[in-house]
Amino acid sequence: MIIKINYNYVAVFLSLVLVISFLFVELLSPPIMGADITANSEDESIKLPVAMYHHILNSPSRLGDYVISPAQFEEDLKYIEEKGYTTITSVQLLNFIQNGKELPENPILITFDDGYESVHEFAYPLLKKYNMKAIVSIIGKHTDIFSKKDEPRHINYSHLSWDQLRDMQQSGVFEIQNHSYNMHQPQGKGRYGIRMKKGESEEDYRAALLKDIGGLNDQITAEIGVAPTVFAYPFGALSKQSRPILDELGFKIILTCEEKVNNLSPDNELPLKLKRFNRASSYTTSSFYGKLFK
Repeated sequence: MIIKINYNYVAVFLSLVLVISFLFVELLSPPIMGADITANSEDESIKLPVAMYHHILNSPSRLGDYVISPAQFEEDLKYIEEKGYTTITSVQLLNFIQNGKELPENPILITFDDGYESVHEFAYPLLKKYNMKAIVSIIGKHTDIFSKKDEPRHINYSHLSWDQLRDMQQSGVFEIQNHSYNMHQPQGKGRYGIRMKKGESEEDYRAALLKDIGGLNDQITAEIGVAPTVFAYPFGALSKQSRPILDELGFKIILTCEEKVNNLSPDNELPLKLKRFNRASSYTTSSFYGKLFK
């Protein structure tokens, strides 16, 4: 008996076998290296707004670029809460950068520069009320002065004492960080912030920073029990010569005064340079935070 073969059917059958085999191999094959890296990096990247505060006073005549009222600060915290943002600590941020640990949705960092006593008087209880965290970067010389029992004090000008700072750190509400010991000097007063002075050698400059900033690091560690990892540039006066010295001193985060929202991911290099928005009293809460949350 002669069997006639329809080659058209054979061709269709073989085509189907090839397609099924291809699909089967695709399903079992491991993903190409790097295929999902970009997507994962994008998924893990975050926007981090950082707010910069200084002084909080009840006196309307003293409100200005660096002084707001307690009522304004509480309104800010309410707004942060209503918009679904969560304050984070530097520890959480470094865990995200170094270890890839997740941050809460819509994180925000609240910082205070200079270390005025008003932070303890007004900001501290309000942060506790709203279950929020913040960083305060102190000027060490002022803290030493106002830690003396016989030093005249007034909320308009006094700074935090070591006793107050210990309480704030131990509460878990505040992290105590470094704003220099005595280099918070404006332009025209010799050194501008921590910038190198005209004619100063690199060796002398390094020695000056190690003594001032490094000395305050040691003092904070001894007084508070936690070594600083954050440095806030006085006046935001950045200095390329200072960066390797700050790195040598162990700082992982550098706070600047450039007003932009930070885009971060776990592959960012340390030390991390964070931009911040200064909170002046002339802004309403919504107009100020509208810049940070857009």
